[in-house]
Amino acid sequence: MLKEKWWLPFLTVGVILVAVFALFYIAGPNRHNKGSTQKDGSSAVEHELTGQQLPEFEMVDQAGYQKKSAEFYNKPMLVVEWASWCPDCQKQLPEIQKVYEKYKGKIHFVMLDMLDSKRETKERADQYISEKDYTFPYYYDTDERAADILHVQSIPTIYLVDKNQKVKKVMTDFHDEAALEKQLEEI
Repeated sequence: MLKEKWWLPFLTVGVILVAVFALFYIAGPNRHNKGSTQKDGSSAVEHELTGQQLPEFEMVDQAGYQKKSAEFYNKPMLVVEWASWCPDCQKQLPEIQKVYEKYKGKIHFVMLDMLDSKRETKERADQYISEKDYTFPYYYDTDERAADILHVQSIPTIYLVDKNQKVKKVMTDFHDEAALEKQLEEI
């Protein structure tokens, strides 16, 4: 009788593994949904990188060359994780473009397009940037590697980093150009 049910232990282990993976998937961070925010645009829960050194990450430029965040350490930085399909990103990128036009000589703008090969591809990002006539520099975050390093929970996420690479503020939302400028003046 036991020889007929040799598969039973394998089935049990399989069910347990599926349950564990399902729990991790459900409980894991969902970058594509907005977290709760306060009126000033800050996250209701302080981002874990606030006050910390910006972790090093890599990205790819439009020419296909690998770039490192350390290449931008000579000035304060505005790092933004975004995607062209994201409605909140679509609302905030025009404001970031205006701020870029004012501050591009004083601050490095590191616009990270979150590529996932499904909803966001290099071609879609390039087309979106071209259609909107954005001139800020943008880079590809291939397979969301930088997003993982930066602990991105939702997009857009904006990191204000001073010239010493310390993360001064992490914002998941802002209301207008003036609000962002006020934050930039502090770094």
